Amino acid sequence: MILLKNFPIGLHTTWLSEAQQHIDDPHCKNWLLDKGSLTQRLQSHCRQFSVEVLGQQPAQLHNDEWQVLAGDADTGDDFQVREVLLCGEDTPWVFARSIIPNALLDSELVNLGNRPLGHLLFSDSRFQRMPFELTQLTLGNPLLPSLGLQGHHSLWGRRSVFAFQQHKLLVAEVFLPHAPIYRY
Repeated sequence: MILLKNFPIGLHTTWLSEAQQHIDDPHCKNWLLDKGSLTQRLQSHCRQFSVEVLGQQPAQLHNDEWQVLAGDADTGDDFQVREVLLCGEDTPWVFARSIIPNALLDSELVNLGNRPLGHLLFSDSRFQRMPFELTQLTLGNPLLPSLGLQGHHSLWGRRSVFAFQQHKLLVAEVFLPHAPIYRY
């Protein structure tokens, strides 16, 4: 279990479209562009899977997040930030940061708790995933130190919007150093 003093951690990086981001490794590319449930894929690589909720509350959105979600609301108060770790065998594999409209938390996603968001998004065909944006976090990125983790290589991440009626939900996922994406 990771104990954090500073929630939200945030995700400071530059996001690029799939066409703008070159991915040399076909194994990594397969993971990054897989349109299925990441939760289910991770579960297939371990015996014990868990979600550790780092926090969920109204919080300041990053400018790039606000731009992606523009049009849903006039203020950041209409969204909550949810940050979690997806863990396999008690090892953090993925850091996920989701920006969720309060309207969905009061209806479709009520009582989310420590359940994987992916289970809900992929079990309801009314949620439509938009194209991915990708990022590669260098060793100097503050994410790993903020999580109390160490790494020896850059980390891949992806994010996409899920549309539901007039709402947009933004889900960003960064594959941490021990994630199966880096195993060959």
